[in-house]
Amino acid sequence: MKNSSNVIMAGYSDDDIKNAAEIREWLTKSISEKQEEIDRMKITLSLIDSVLKQGSFKTAANLNLDKKPYSNEKSAIIDKEHKKDNTSTFQKSHEEQPQALETRQIKRMKDNTLIALVEISKERIEIIPNESINFNLDTPPFKSFFINRILDGMKNKDSDKVKQGQLSETDMISYNTMQKENSENILKKIEIRNYRDKDRVNEIFNTVAWVFTRMLEKSEK
Repeated sequence: MKNSSNVIMAGYSDDDIKNAAEIREWLTKSISEKQEEIDRMKITLSLIDSVLKQGSFKTAANLNLDKKPYSNEKSAIIDKEHKKDNTSTFQKSHEEQPQALETRQIKRMKDNTLIALVEISKERIEIIPNESINFNLDTPPFKSFFINRILDGMKNKDSDKVKQGQLSETDMISYNTMQKENSENILKKIEIRNYRDKDRVNEIFNTVAWVFTRMLEKSEK
């Protein structure tokens, strides 16, 4: 009978196991640093609360309201127009304008260096490295882990759903890596379409943050 641990690890290479171990170490360190940041914020909040409790406040009743900027009638007109403008803006932003992007920053923890921006819209994710940083597409673990394991892994899952009739082929996740002009094999941008759910956004963001950090470390050696 085969050893159970050998059976479990049969589908993974030594590089996969090493990459997984490194990701775990990075996540553990990241959680620890975030917790320290939260603790510092709580202390600061406590100090602010203490200052506010000791300070004096003026309520609206104590303010000088002798000079009224508008009559009640004029205020009512302005309020009506304001509501109308808000409704118009809301409809315009949701019906005519493209959905606003959510932008996340990828920074190196040890020195807060900005590595890349991740722009997220309903339709796609764009990962844009800092212009001053040159990521060679052949630098590990970009292809071996981020492309082959993460993005291609998501494509394979979608492909299975297509075969089972659970997903349209046009809704499958897809990606494209773009190179800088006049720069051989240097990454300009990664575009990912049809990611479809928030869990994938978080997995892509966390993984590429670790991968870019590792690539930057290798390029500086």
